Amino acid sequence: MLNLATFGRTMSAGGLLIAFLILSSDQAVARPPYKKLYQKVYPELAKAEGVKIGCSVCHPVKSKKIRNNYGVALKKELGVTDPKKWVKDKKIVTAALKKLENHKSHVEGKTFGDLISAGKLPGDDKPADGKSK
Repeated sequence: MLNLATFGRTMSAGGLLIAFLILSSDQAVARPPYKKLYQKVYPELAKAEGVKIGCSVCHPVKSKKIRNNYGVALKKELGVTDPKKWVKDKKIVTAALKKLENHKSHVEGKTFGDLISAGKLPGDDKPADGKSK
C-alpha cells in the first residue's frame, strides 16, 4: 500500500532537485527571434544549399559566450554591453544587420554582404572575441 507521507516527501524532494538543477545550470540565452529575423532579412541565404541559419551565424562553437567575427560586429553594432540584456526591437536589429553588410569580412576584399550575396554565412569559424574554444 502507498504511504502518502513518503510519497509527498519524495515528490517534494524531486521537485526541489529539479528546481536546483535548472537554476544552477550554466544558462545560455537563446535568441530565436534573431534567427527568425535573420531568415526573414536574408531569405535567399536561408534557401541556399548547404547553409543552415542557426547559432553558428554568430557563434563558431557550442558555447554562446564565444562569438566569431560577425557575432562580435553585430554585438558592437547593437551596442550590447550586458550579455543578459539583448535588443528585442526588430527594426533596430534589422538595421544593424543591414549596416554589417558593408563591414569587412574575414575573406580578403569581401564584405559580410558580399558573402551573404554569394550564398555563404558571413562569419568565420574562429573565436573573435578574445575567448578560446
